[in-house]
Amino acid sequence: MRLVWLLVLAASGCRGILGFEDAVLVDATIDVASCARWQPQGFDPCALGTPQPALDLGPGTYVYDTTTAGGQLSNGAGVIQSSALTVTQADQSVVAVLSVAAFTVEAGATLEVVGPKPLLIASWSTIAVDGAIDAGSQLGVTDVPGHIAQTIRLGAGADQGCTGLAGMAGGNAAAAGGAGGGGGGGFQGTGGLGGTGGNASAAGGTGGPSAALPVIRGGCPGGTSGTAGAIAAAPATAASRAQGGAGGGAIRLAALAAITVTGSIGANGAGGAGAPTRSACGGGGGGAGGYIGLDAPAAMISGTLTANGGGGGGGGPATGAGNDGSDGSADGSPASGGGLASGGCGRPGGQGSIQLTLTGASATGSDACGGGGGGGAAGFILVASPAYTATADARISPPATQQ
Repeated sequence: MRLVWLLVLAASGCRGILGFEDAVLVDATIDVASCARWQPQGFDPCALGTPQPALDLGPGTYVYDTTTAGGQLSNGAGVIQSSALTVTQADQSVVAVLSVAAFTVEAGATLEVVGPKPLLIASWSTIAVDGAIDAGSQLGVTDVPGHIAQTIRLGAGADQGCTGLAGMAGGNAAAAGGAGGGGGGGFQGTGGLGGTGGNASAAGGTGGPSAALPVIRGGCPGGTSGTAGAIAAAPATAASRAQGGAGGGAIRLAALAAITVTGSIGANGAGGAGAPTRSACGGGGGGAGGYIGLDAPAAMISGTLTANGGGGGGGGPATGAGNDGSDGSADGSPASGGGLASGGCGRPGGQGSIQLTLTGASATGSDACGGGGGGGAAGFILVASPAYTATADARISPPATQQ
């Protein structure tokens, strides 16, 4: 069996600048000696078998779900492609794998990457992202009158293996004061500290610590606020809490020839929920940013790569609610912490982190108020390429680390 590639050199466009145009697979069988030329980090391409045909995603919305084996790609009409491939990492965690002859996300196309496992896309030629790949998590309100918010989309591999890295819950409210805000999730940096509840009655939760990154993995969640206690009034109860935001997901792109990104790839953490209505809870902590990995002989970025933390949720008063923290920003700016939605004394959550040295801050509450949730820490953007180029107008947050 053998694998034959035709690389067409071009003098125009980003891929031409790199010295590669789209590779054309002439014979889809694999010769061990040929595939051994490709030595990406973390997996053996020779063990993947014959790749699936080239995958070109045209304008529209697609979802890749890693729940089953190597995952399934679908759109509104049903399943387009599925994979049975997985890779077991050194820590015994499992990564879903899609192996294709070439991979393209056209301008106007959005690929949402969700599910319990991180995703590795292995291309036996080139990867071109002119549209958007989104492996981030999102917060959404599920009960408007009660202002109950929670994660409504979990990025692929988010919140897995987070023992010791998740933000801690804030302290429960005392009879006359508000609850403490949750701490932000940790990953590349340390999550922000949650704010103290009103009358210094309940401490804020500590942020999750920073972590080394030996494997492909997503970010970690923010902590919940403390419980509302006796001060709560309907629709809140004494057990009401604000939920922490989920961490961002994890995606790694590996190509035999080249990777170009003129569009965007995101793995941002979700914002922390603001205090439920009439709870005097603190805000939930923001989720940490996730993981983006690029691995190819040549990589050129003129678009956007973001793995930012979510903002902490706003603490609320006994007469109102707190605003939700923003999901991690796709434009490289810090995610805003949630402020006061209604009432008189809520405290804002901390900003989400966009780089290692910037962790989320949080304000303390006063009177019968909850403290703000801490912001989520930044995730990781890792590039393994001897010919890595980022143009002046590329937006990469946090800054990429070359391996």
